[in-house]
Amino acid sequence: MTRIATIGFLLAAAIAAAEPGRAVAAAFGPDLPSWAEAGPVRAEEGRSAPAGETAKPAPDPLEPARAALAEAQSRAEAGNTPAALSAIQSGLHTLEGMPQARPGVGALREKLESLRDRCVELNASEHAPKTDAASRENDAPPALKPVRQERNERVDKWLDFFTGNGRQQFQLWLERSGSYMDLLTRNLRAEGVPEELANLVFVESGFNMHARSVARAVGPWQFIRGTAKIFGLKVTPYVDQRRDPELATRAAARYLRRLYEMFDGSWPLALAAFNSGEGTVQRAIRRQGTDDYWSLRLPRETEEYVPQFLAAMEIASDPERYGFELPPNSPFRFDEVVLRGPVDLKLLSSLTSIPMDELKKLNPMFVRHRTPAGPDGTTIRVPKGSGGDVQTLLASGYRPKPLSKAELREAARAHHLELRRHPRRHASKHTHVVRRGETLSEIGQRYGRSVKALAKLNGLTSASHVRAGQRIRLQ
Repeated sequence: MTRIATIGFLLAAAIAAAEPGRAVAAAFGPDLPSWAEAGPVRAEEGRSAPAGETAKPAPDPLEPARAALAEAQSRAEAGNTPAALSAIQSGLHTLEGMPQARPGVGALREKLESLRDRCVELNASEHAPKTDAASRENDAPPALKPVRQERNERVDKWLDFFTGNGRQQFQLWLERSGSYMDLLTRNLRAEGVPEELANLVFVESGFNMHARSVARAVGPWQFIRGTAKIFGLKVTPYVDQRRDPELATRAAARYLRRLYEMFDGSWPLALAAFNSGEGTVQRAIRRQGTDDYWSLRLPRETEEYVPQFLAAMEIASDPERYGFELPPNSPFRFDEVVLRGPVDLKLLSSLTSIPMDELKKLNPMFVRHRTPAGPDGTTIRVPKGSGGDVQTLLASGYRPKPLSKAELREAARAHHLELRRHPRRHASKHTHVVRRGETLSEIGQRYGRSVKALAKLNGLTSASHVRAGQRIRLQ
């Protein structure tokens, strides 16, 4: 009897083993989607699932590394580089010992390493000396060699697309470029970078200053927050200089120069790194043993990036040759005016008769179309020739008045925002009550204090998170 029972048990185990269920798929993560539908869930090893129940799927061994990557990305976006590096190290530690050939491991490790490279650069640049635009203008860097136009099958594929199915879209990009191309090329030349690199903006954003990718890259040059900070761009809830065509172009030029020097004067490799990160390109070169861009196996988007740029550069050099209409020459011209205190651009428009659409186009960096408060005031752009009228208005004693509830509701509707009533909080001039979403860095910028000083005053660390309603001592 015992022998018969043993044979029956082995037969049942063999049948169960022939049906690899979702638990097996979970063990390898979502990189094997074809396994996800492979029959019922397998019972836990060593026992059968009770009748009417299904066994719980085995835990995904890659899940801790994925969670670490998500946390690192969130910390990096918030500007907390040390915490991001700590999360990255945790994720890489999880992957130690897992074979590179295992589905999902290689891609996850590469993402963690790429983010680590960016965070290390950001951390190293925290104390790097900053130079303003004026000093750079007086000490112009040496000019780099031009980008060589190349034609091959991969470039021709994009030429065919832009002049075929993508013609209408590229014509729109050309029309947008008419307002910005002069500004971009002028700033690239000032940084000693080839002006033809302005054509990258066709590929990056189609000359949409408000473009935002699923990876949270923003503006004409599609900077992510961490890289923007490295190259001196301010990103706050009120001001996002990644959208500013002049400031973002200066930052992009400095980044492109560094990549050009890093990759020994190869523009194709520098542009590939601009798209996917220098770590991605460096690892591909090390693993594949070649530094020829056209021979490297890179992420699909990066393999298409340089051919797209070269195709766009070819068309932009002579649009009529490819059947496009020349964009109207409407260069970006403006006067600059310093405003004291926060001002809603809609209110400024009504007081000066400057069209709101014009103010928005000239000032894309103001996230909520409102200038922030600041001890030194805020510089805004107004149409060329109207700066004197705005200055006269300010000199006449005009001061922004608080908006009424009706005006607040109207402004909220215009900007697609939700009005919320908050309980009144009292704070002395020596303390600050934290608002939702604020960080120590933003509070420090507002009051002219360093993060380190605020952290020390309040018994915190520089990497500490603050919560809404918390009181922060300022001195």
